[in-house]
Amino acid sequence: MIIEARNISKTFKNGNKTLQVLKDINFSVRQNEMVALMGVSGSGKSTLLHILGLINKPDSGDIYFLNNKVEFKDKKLLAKIRNENIGFVFQFYSLISELNVIENVMLPSIIKNSSYKKDRAMQLLNSVGIERDMAYKMVYKLSGGEMQRVALARALMNNPDLVIADEPTANLDKTSSIDIVTTMRNINLEERKAFIIATHSEEIALMCDRVFIINGGTISEKNN
Repeated sequence: MIIEARNISKTFKNGNKTLQVLKDINFSVRQNEMVALMGVSGSGKSTLLHILGLINKPDSGDIYFLNNKVEFKDKKLLAKIRNENIGFVFQFYSLISELNVIENVMLPSIIKNSSYKKDRAMQLLNSVGIERDMAYKMVYKLSGGEMQRVALARALMNNPDLVIADEPTANLDKTSSIDIVTTMRNINLEERKAFIIATHSEEIALMCDRVFIINGGTISEKNN
């Protein structure tokens, strides 16, 4: 398994009220899988993704990454895993507007202090459909679909085992959405990278190997 959640629960406090967002969640993703995570807004999709991405700690339960139990106390190790083994694609792109396209893509390798930077970034931009002559363009001049392709290239920069995409097509039109997820699917199939995609779209979910629904804090697999 790339990642496995065992009996994960998470509660948040809102004033005097306590809200249990996740209740004994069990979930796993294999190396070559592309998995969709569905649910209405506020159902806990993002909370679960943040735990699976080792950004937030669960209240109870365990996360296993590459078959090793994650110790959330070790902040330095968590940061290393997030940088080197997990790629993130966000709904609002999260690109740095002061940097150009290729600089944004190279950021994870700069943080890692890796020797391969520009050549790999150029290869990744090509693989996600960004032309070479756009590499030095400022990201704020890109369309939404182009920005999300750059964000995907950045997520792949350090050759991660897992890519987590939280509503990556929410701000895109239907054509751009299908193009982005098709690109993800091709990378999944060709490079055997695992993907977890949170989405509201049934059409996008059907492009994945398995579909999970979060509802009322619990998770279940949808039968196709």
